Amino acid sequence: MKAIIFDFDGVLIDSYSFSRGIVKKIGHEVSEEDFKAHHDGNVFKEPKIPFTDESAQVFYDEYISKVHTQSPLFSFEEIDKLSKEFDLYIISSNGEELIERFLSHYELDHFKRVLGARFHKSKVEKFKYLFKEYNLEPSDCVFITDTLGDILEGHEVGVKSIAVDFGFHDRERLEKGRPYRIVSNFNEMMDAIKSL
Repeated sequence: MKAIIFDFDGVLIDSYSFSRGIVKKIGHEVSEEDFKAHHDGNVFKEPKIPFTDESAQVFYDEYISKVHTQSPLFSFEEIDKLSKEFDLYIISSNGEELIERFLSHYELDHFKRVLGARFHKSKVEKFKYLFKEYNLEPSDCVFITDTLGDILEGHEVGVKSIAVDFGFHDRERLEKGRPYRIVSNFNEMMDAIKSL
């Protein structure tokens, strides 16, 4: 194993309640189930939240202005430990600028590349780019994510997923995607990575 690819929201940043609050604030009344279902597939292809171009921009502006107030889900020491053994990457449906701002605020400068919504809306395409650009095979990588939709996109390119159950989706929903392992904390994640 050479590389760990992280999702951002719900994996590196505790953003579930924060994101849902912004969705409500900008006028999209969605149930908790619909908010979770929004992440069952690619959020751009099969959205359950009726974003318009305008409301999506308002969401992003609000998010980026407060992203530094949200807590990281892994400590600097934990990310640093991983970076000494593996190359680290982020692929996300969120914006690169927002992610970079969060990483900079918490001095998490351990990631070789961040690919967000500006690069491409499909995580499948982001995976393919990383494989080609960094001379990686799917078997060289593991994807750390918190949603069913991400697990399914990982399957499309042959990447094993380790799902965390402290993000946007609970264990029952994650199991539908058949990830390699579902974990609840950093130590369990490390054990799962070492078992690959």
